[in-house]
Amino acid sequence: MARGVAWPGRGACGAWWVVAWLMAALHGAAGAEWVAEAPGVRSMAVQPSPAGRTGFTLIQPEASGVTFTNLLAQARQLTNQILLNGSGVAAGDVDGDGWPDLFFAGLDGPNRLYRNRGGFRFEDITDAAGVAAPELDATGVLMVDLDGDGDLDLAVNSIGGGARFFFNDGKARFAELPANLVDGLAVEHSRP
Repeated sequence: MARGVAWPGRGACGAWWVVAWLMAALHGAAGAEWVAEAPGVRSMAVQPSPAGRTGFTLIQPEASGVTFTNLLAQARQLTNQILLNGSGVAAGDVDGDGWPDLFFAGLDGPNRLYRNRGGFRFEDITDAAGVAAPELDATGVLMVDLDGDGDLDLAVNSIGGGARFFFNDGKARFAELPANLVDGLAVEHSRP
């Protein structure tokens, strides 16, 4: 029997296969229980499909509720090819319900945060959460407990806009760390 492993707070991966793996690991896990392996690490027994059955099934955006598409205008691609590296995705429980939620970093458009409602159904809670930051060319994201209060916060990196930090109240509502404090942190940490 295989074990699907989730590392809460470690979400700076930038590929769709992360989402596919997460969904595949949770598929067929009805009635299964998470087992705490170590602080911040848990696993769940996963029973693979019988031989001859498809391991992955395409779930249409309309069915899952995950409609994020990271578009980049061709004019921007030609002037800054670093943008072609794409953006990041992070998975972690931001609202404390035990389900891994999904955050997609956006280029040429807002970030998106999707609340996992179970059964491969997600709800876009970006606006209510306050994490869209449409002015950023977001290139990476990390879900981590920045303030030590036990819930996952967001660190979002960008091209030309620096890093942004969003603090979670534990119910998936975030407050951004003011830019002057971020600048002050950078100055303090860059001194010899």
